Amino acid sequence: MTSVMERLTQRVWNWLPTFFVVAEEGSIGAASARLHVTPAAVSRTLRLLEAEFEEKLFNRVGRSLVLNERGVRLRAALRDATTVVDRGIAGSLFSGFAGPLRVASLGVLTDHFVVTTLLELKREYPELIPEHQNLSTAAAATAVARGSVDVAFYYEDLTVEDVQVEHLASTTMSVYCGADHPLFRARKLPLDRVLAHAFSVPQIGDSGRALDGWPTDVPRKIGMRITTLRSNLEVCLSGALLCVLPDVTADASVRARKLRRIRAVALEEIPIYVARPLGGLRGGAADAVVHRVRERVEAFSPAA
Repeated sequence: MTSVMERLTQRVWNWLPTFFVVAEEGSIGAASARLHVTPAAVSRTLRLLEAEFEEKLFNRVGRSLVLNERGVRLRAALRDATTVVDRGIAGSLFSGFAGPLRVASLGVLTDHFVVTTLLELKREYPELIPEHQNLSTAAAATAVARGSVDVAFYYEDLTVEDVQVEHLASTTMSVYCGADHPLFRARKLPLDRVLAHAFSVPQIGDSGRALDGWPTDVPRKIGMRITTLRSNLEVCLSGALLCVLPDVTADASVRARKLRRIRAVALEEIPIYVARPLGGLRGGAADAVVHRVRERVEAFSPAA
């Protein structure tokens, strides 16, 4: 039996593309030119759609049409749906390595693993169009659930409906100090000596866990709070404060003798998770980026 919502969708289905173009263009004249139909035809379609919904979708401001709250929500839904359809068509007609590949990550993952992988895939498959966003864990998971992101990488095992999250790999962390820090040239660094100095620490993650892996049973002095692990690199290089950094972030500076790795405290590895739509298509570029990011993380070895 057809539901009320299904019957409504069937009635308005052919009118939605016109609404979407008007919403994007902001006027009936511009929309009619893009759709190659008369302004009268565009106006009639909008009237039919609003009559069916029994709600206005636009506010008329002079000759322009401005979306109201209901119109904004409908446009957002159509944007997401259009992206999903485009992705499905590309997957059906091509090898899976053409068209958009929408990936989200943040911070260290973006800089050292994800973007380099996307560039590698782009060189191999010129028809692929990677689209990258820096998103927090919660924002990335929501985008995956809505279908606006194909693959997301982040540090927290955040559960979201309609999203499949799996552990991908782990990245190692260590305490570091810059060349101008008092501990840089010290011969012996027992834990109590390290803890006498203040740390710059990153934000608490969306799951409520600190993102640098510091053990909860070891108190430390907090000298500064900063948004991301990546930003902490600049703080550490200044020599003003100790920092916990991903070893992959600190590696080049350690090799250049601008940072010193301090081994006085053992830190847990930071897990990396990958999120994809639950029940979504597998294979092609989406699987390739997951596989290659995993390989890059596992292959990294920090300077001694």
